[in-house]
Amino acid sequence: MKKSLAEESATGENSRNLALLGLILVSIAPSVSVLTGFAFKVGLFAVFVFIFTKVWVFGLPAFWHLQIEKKEFSWSPVQKGGWGMSLMLGIGMMAVIWLAYLILGDQMLQPDALKAILDPVGLTTPWKLAAAIVFWVFINSVLEEYVFRWFITSKIEQLIGGKWRSALLSSAVFTLHHSIALVFFLDPFGAILSSVGVFIGGTVFSWLYLEYRSVWIAWVAHACADVAIFAIAWNIIVGF
Repeated sequence: MKKSLAEESATGENSRNLALLGLILVSIAPSVSVLTGFAFKVGLFAVFVFIFTKVWVFGLPAFWHLQIEKKEFSWSPVQKGGWGMSLMLGIGMMAVIWLAYLILGDQMLQPDALKAILDPVGLTTPWKLAAAIVFWVFINSVLEEYVFRWFITSKIEQLIGGKWRSALLSSAVFTLHHSIALVFFLDPFGAILSSVGVFIGGTVFSWLYLEYRSVWIAWVAHACADVAIFAIAWNIIVGF
């Protein structure tokens, strides 16, 4: 039986309300984790919050998709191409990041503050830092695309529509927790400039996802940017 206009309207409104609730519940977790971690350093409470929010932010989107919205599981297959576009944009971001570091690094960065943050968790040890970089580039960035592009960007698109509006707003959400972290080991100028860079990068990643509808396409550019950033961190902590 065909639904009435009122029933379709109610269904659409319920769907948007679910999208908004899911968006809020997932979006706040990264900022809570970063703020607590940097404010309380590596205390037991900060460790607990870090673990809890990681489980929350990575587990809730899947639960929401499968159990609340009753949708099917998907590996986000690449069906519209986009590998070349993503790689080109990613290499471009790498070049901009390294150029900014070469020109402004001494004015932006606080190496001692970065070392003070990383040392208590052992990340000033070369092999541990290398392992962390591999994790961040090949695992964490994939998970971030799953959370911020597949879930958050999709929910924002569902709520407000429009490719660029959705990309910009989702990038703002993506930038927030990065900006909180940046203020702890960059000077104000560096934190602002880096936040602008994160926002531009997040917009590129979101646009790639909305254009090609696969987190794997967005991940290629994201991984390229991470390689550039962690190469700088390696140079500061270990040196080339």
